[in-house]
Amino acid sequence: MIGIKFFFLVLFTFLFMQNILFAKQKVVIYGDESYPPYSYSENGEGKGIYVDILRRAFAKMINYEITIKMIPWKRGTSYIKNGEAFALFPPYYTKKRLSWMLFSEPILEEEIVVFGKAENLKGKTKWPEEFYGYTIGMNRGFSPYGAGGTRFGDAHKAGRIKIEEASSTAQNLKKLERDRFLFYINDKFIDIQPYPTIIQGMTINMNFGHLGYTKQNDEYKFMKDFKNTFDQIIKDMKESNEIKKVVDKYIN
Repeated sequence: MIGIKFFFLVLFTFLFMQNILFAKQKVVIYGDESYPPYSYSENGEGKGIYVDILRRAFAKMINYEITIKMIPWKRGTSYIKNGEAFALFPPYYTKKRLSWMLFSEPILEEEIVVFGKAENLKGKTKWPEEFYGYTIGMNRGFSPYGAGGTRFGDAHKAGRIKIEEASSTAQNLKKLERDRFLFYINDKFIDIQPYPTIIQGMTINMNFGHLGYTKQNDEYKFMKDFKNTFDQIIKDMKESNEIKKVVDKYIN
């Protein structure tokens, strides 16, 4: 009887230790809830190009149990800046963010364009000089330097260009249609079909979206392994055209 009890005690201890040794690290990753078609929330569920890419990548990270949660972009960047969250997608790289954000391998290149009505965009070919004195619409929490480029960021800082923010792409497009401002900048693939008076103007910037990690919290001891593993998977997905196939499903 003692031998049987001892056997089960040893077995229980072994299984318990195995569970500890091979337990997956739980991680929460936040994403922009209002950036279609790249990243958005639908009935509380994450959708979009980046969400699909990341789900594929995370499925290959066998040592991690990863949950994606969608939140307003400005809140997400605040979480990272204050060390309240581990990672956020898809921030653009900017020097101003380097003090509090660590960037992953670039995931996907985006083309930023200026939107407006045809009569307002007509003849405009120089960015940002021909837009001095105007108010430009942007999504709340977007970096002027990241979205519009260095010269645009400097022009805004010097007061040559004003910025008006709204919480979502849809809100900004409605403002643009109602002439609350004459120009709006965002990715070329945003859906403008519901706004027939709005057209796409010149390309003003090219940017890569990343997974951005906080630098303000040293409790994430697994960060180095997570980042290295994720970066290699993204490199492999780019080389195998897996990321391109995800994008093509949305764009074509």
